[in-house]
Amino acid sequence: MSKINQNWAFGNKAGLDFSTNPPTSVATAIGSVGSAKEGCASISDDNGNLLFYTDGMSVWDNTHTVKMTGLQGDFSSTQSAIIVPNPGSNNEYYVFTMDGSSNASGPFNHLNGVLIDLSSLTWSFTPLSNLMTLPSTTGFSPCEKITAVQHSNCKDFWLITVLQKGIVSTSEGSGVFRILKITASGVIHEYDLPMNQKIVEIGYLKGSPNGTKLALANGKKGNVLVYDFDPATGIIDIVGVVNIDIPITTSDNTTVYGVEFSPDNNLLYYANLVSGRREGRVFQVDLTSNSPVSIEVGAFKNKEERYAIGALQLGPDGKIYIVKDNENSLGAILKPNIVGLGCTVDIDYITLQKGTLGYLGLPNLISNPCPDDDCGCGCTGCNDEAESQNEELIERAKTKYNTIKSDQNCPDPFMEHCKLNAITNGVDFKPCFSFHWGDGVNDQIEEHDTEVFYLTVCNTFKDIKYNGLRITKVTLTPDIHPLDKIHIVPDRFVNLDCLEPCSCQTREFAMINRANDTAGNYTLEVEYCFDSISLESVKTNGKVEFPLEITED
Repeated sequence: MSKINQNWAFGNKAGLDFSTNPPTSVATAIGSVGSAKEGCASISDDNGNLLFYTDGMSVWDNTHTVKMTGLQGDFSSTQSAIIVPNPGSNNEYYVFTMDGSSNASGPFNHLNGVLIDLSSLTWSFTPLSNLMTLPSTTGFSPCEKITAVQHSNCKDFWLITVLQKGIVSTSEGSGVFRILKITASGVIHEYDLPMNQKIVEIGYLKGSPNGTKLALANGKKGNVLVYDFDPATGIIDIVGVVNIDIPITTSDNTTVYGVEFSPDNNLLYYANLVSGRREGRVFQVDLTSNSPVSIEVGAFKNKEERYAIGALQLGPDGKIYIVKDNENSLGAILKPNIVGLGCTVDIDYITLQKGTLGYLGLPNLISNPCPDDDCGCGCTGCNDEAESQNEELIERAKTKYNTIKSDQNCPDPFMEHCKLNAITNGVDFKPCFSFHWGDGVNDQIEEHDTEVFYLTVCNTFKDIKYNGLRITKVTLTPDIHPLDKIHIVPDRFVNLDCLEPCSCQTREFAMINRANDTAGNYTLEVEYCFDSISLESVKTNGKVEFPLEITED
């Protein structure tokens, strides 16, 4: 697994090193310039060596030396910053900053930041405003929410922020998702999407570990919004949003701040933000349920500080860490994949380095970094261009006039969403193929001609992955002509490798007709095989019984 999240810096000079289990508490310099009360971010290299960290206003290197000040984050911004590698360089990193609208001083810059080049001893800093063009934010205020999700091609990234329509400062406004794509070519604004929801600036925005969901803690509105997200296209499903309301236990516990997914993506955790001497509470939601509800799994007594519980953050060790304002220890959810109280919330799991404190924030991290050693499926490590090549072939296939599906029960190819679980639906474990040919309604496959066609194979299930998938033979039947008359190229051993859930791959073929006596009706046969099917994400419940006899003594 990628080790870019291995070192954390947060709060008042606090830090964790996850090269050990449990992590080792270390001292950092964060908070030594100004104040790091909330949002912060840190990043390591692929080997787990700390590179630098930030509170959205200053940047420190791995020797804990200040390298830059004057960034336009805010000490009162929930997610003041996030760090994203530049896909076009191994030495460059974007630091994106987010203003705090709850800090009334302004001006509200919304998204800003720098591109840092680490290739020299002195580093170089290029302002983000010199690198990208964004639609105007006039009439909008920032919403303290920013997250990054790795693209399914394992090279690029999606940057997701939220704006409030109207300069509303600390009150609620109509929310708008702003989606940007980070590629080797730069930072590209993709689209803005009205959320049809009133959004409050306080609270975290998080991606799930598999990159397919987003969770937004909606501050004083007292709810969490969960969206489906497509890491291949960057599309957020607004219509299918799941609205989770915090249970009302006291009149002052309804502000939702920290939020996090379980490692298996099935459970959601969130915490309320309370002040005074009240208890902060951690709630769990089973996202696999048809009617998700919140259950309380832990409570933290406030020690007369500003707040009880701040951020929740999934660690590289699979535990979810919980920061407590102005305290020298972190709580943790030790078994976050377990439903109910079995998830085990420890209110004092790890003691921080002496002289350091947590505040409200934990590092804002990329939720789904791709494994470094992945090979195939378009991920880096084998063919860095595989994903872009597949996308190009898919676009070519879409231009063909005729599309024939291998099975009438198959959905149309290139589906944007798929809903079926192969396991629970009890269907045949076979992928769907489609054949694309023809440049128009009058196009024909003719003698003495070369016809370019495309074969697309889709995994229409969301819970399985095909491993070692390959096309072993492509033929016409009846197979009555020698190669010098009709030849399909390539005609065998086309490797597709792994086919991820809800994804398609396309390959290009040519049918070369060299004779005048080949006219007739044929069937295009495609033979294929795969090594195995792996279960990606499915949750089942069951019961087994064993006969037991107790006899007389």
